[in-house]
Amino acid sequence: MMDRTVTDIRFPKMPLFGVAALVTITIASIAVQRLSSAPPVSLVATLPVIETRLLSFEDAADGSVIIRDASDHTQVAIAEPGTNGFLRGTLRGLMRTRSREAIDLLAPFRLSKLSNGALILVDETNSVTLNLDAFGHTNADTFRAFLPKATGGS
Repeated sequence: MMDRTVTDIRFPKMPLFGVAALVTITIASIAVQRLSSAPPVSLVATLPVIETRLLSFEDAADGSVIIRDASDHTQVAIAEPGTNGFLRGTLRGLMRTRSREAIDLLAPFRLSKLSNGALILVDETNSVTLNLDAFGHTNADTFRAFLPKATGGS
C-alpha cells in the first residue's frame, strides 16, 4: 500500500480578501443603481439639436414605405419593396413597441441631428430614443437623407 501524505497548501489570505471586497462593492454598486429611482442619464439627450424633422411612415399597397414630413404631409422619400432593410427593421421594432403599448401607429417620429453630428430617432409617444449612428454610419445615412438640409428643404 502507498502511504498518502497530505501536503499543507496555503494561499495568502490578503488577495482573497481583496477579490471578495471587489466583488461585493461591484454587486452593491449595481444594486444601488438598479434600485434607485433616478432615470439613467443619456449623454446624447444633453447635446443641442441643430437640425430636426418630424416624419411619418406609411405602408403602401405595393409594399413600399412612404416617408412624409409630418408637419405638411409632403413626401420626403419612398423605400421601394425589397430595399432599405435597416429602415424597415428599425420601423418594425418601433411599431411593435407601439402596438404592444396600444399607441397610435401613425404618430410621427422626430429625427434630429445633434451638435456632435449624431443622428437620433425619437418616438415621442413612448420616449424611445435610438442613436442611429450606433448602427453604423451607412445605416444612419439612410435616415440622414430625410433631414431638411439633406433634401434641399427648409
